Amino acid sequence: MIRRVEQVLAVLAIGIGLSVAHAQSRHSSPGVTGLWETETSVALSNGEIDQAAATAPAAPARASDGGPSPVELELFKHIKLWQAPPYNAEWQHKSQEASKRIAPADPTQLSRHCTPQGFPAVMESFSPDGMFQVVITRAETLFLFPDGEVRQIYTDGRKHPERDDLWPTLTGDSIGHWVGATLVIDTIARSAGPITPLPIPSMANLSDQAHFTERVRLIDASTLQDDMTIDDPQRFSHPWQVSVRYKRVTDVDRLIPTNCSENDRDAIVNGKATITAEPAAK
Repeated sequence: MIRRVEQVLAVLAIGIGLSVAHAQSRHSSPGVTGLWETETSVALSNGEIDQAAATAPAAPARASDGGPSPVELELFKHIKLWQAPPYNAEWQHKSQEASKRIAPADPTQLSRHCTPQGFPAVMESFSPDGMFQVVITRAETLFLFPDGEVRQIYTDGRKHPERDDLWPTLTGDSIGHWVGATLVIDTIARSAGPITPLPIPSMANLSDQAHFTERVRLIDASTLQDDMTIDDPQRFSHPWQVSVRYKRVTDVDRLIPTNCSENDRDAIVNGKATITAEPAAK
């Protein structure tokens, strides 16, 4: 009798183990883990973007309506990322006026970010060292960035904090869940205003009422895509949909922290991040 009970318990344990393994396989995608960087960053490093044409002396600094400069268009036509935010009339005017006062980006003078970028800028970086790492745990999925920023997406069923316990931050508050191998992320409470002067979602002059919905999934083994919908009832006339693609990083095996000290040994040389050995102590 005891042996039979032991056999039944063993069968139940195996069944429970298989059920847990099956549930985990349905609700997460281990293939997403690892190091990634934007397609734009890869194209800049590989010389695929025609920087010479974009920075020709005859090229105007910025369109008269405050639109992107030739440099910026050359950057973003590579992955067809750029599109104008769907501002309402009030914020369309404010955006055009603000853009005229912002110096256009120059891909030949790219440098690493030494101050927190916040979300969504950290997901769109085209800096030569703009990679990030994805880590999946039982309770959350983490996006880790070289400058020390962390996006925490809670996937254990918790909700956003109540209004009295919720305040805007650079990364906002993110919760998510897995639908098959797709991570669906819901982010609110991101601080108002632009993060970086670029014609991408991070440039958008968003209010702290902006609501972000992301669907992060693998396109293939080496390509990750983030389909993002941004709804800002205060400043947009309708939701804004954008997609950002990333390529898997295979030439390094760890995330290299950004060093922005005066003795920076990880310099940007000709648009590429370099890593050199620290001088030996004397």
